[in-house]
Amino acid sequence: MSLVLRPRKPLPDLLRGIAVVLMVLFHFSFDLAYFGVWSVQTNIDPEWVALRTLIVSLFAAVAGLCAGAQPSWQRQLRLLACAGAATLGSWFIFPNAIIWFGVLHFFFVAGLIAPLFRNKPRLCLVLGLLLILLGVLLQATLFDQPALAWLGMMTYKPRTEDYVPMLPWFGVVLLGIAAQTMLPAQWLAQGGQRQLAPLRWLGKHSLIIYLIHQPILFGVLGLLLKK
Repeated sequence: MSLVLRPRKPLPDLLRGIAVVLMVLFHFSFDLAYFGVWSVQTNIDPEWVALRTLIVSLFAAVAGLCAGAQPSWQRQLRLLACAGAATLGSWFIFPNAIIWFGVLHFFFVAGLIAPLFRNKPRLCLVLGLLLILLGVLLQATLFDQPALAWLGMMTYKPRTEDYVPMLPWFGVVLLGIAAQTMLPAQWLAQGGQRQLAPLRWLGKHSLIIYLIHQPILFGVLGLLLKK
């Protein structure tokens, strides 16, 4: 779940690894609620909404931090295939809340656009903040139309199990691109300590972990809690 096209640095993988751990905990909590073991509403309760916001923000910011000058078409095709699989899988599991523009769909589209902003840190900083503000503060019925709903700024929360629209999230990617140039180079080398290697490993394999962790959790809990 990233746009990694440059040589790997410890800090981005570390941050992405932290996001992976939080993501697995979030989905485990969602699954417990789904099976009636824990009475939480991860899509409504403020603390869970805040946690999800943090997770997506980490992934999006690191994607921008690692974005290269040209998209990796091999990776883009993988993202497209995985996004299609997520949509198809959600159709079977959540037929009333199909994932039509979730996190994988977002990263596929963002991966096509992000390279256009490389080496433009000031533009990324200003435009990133503007897109975040628009995505958070602006709501208009125009964007309720199905053809525009993927952009964000809808007047209601769409019925889907995963919704990551372009606004405000592409603004976070742009801030990551800005940070790529503005941050001192040595900062990206931080987090290389041996003790943090497991987190960096998770960060390096975030896409495959994203794809398999929920089916595993869902399947195991389904077997253990089956009456």
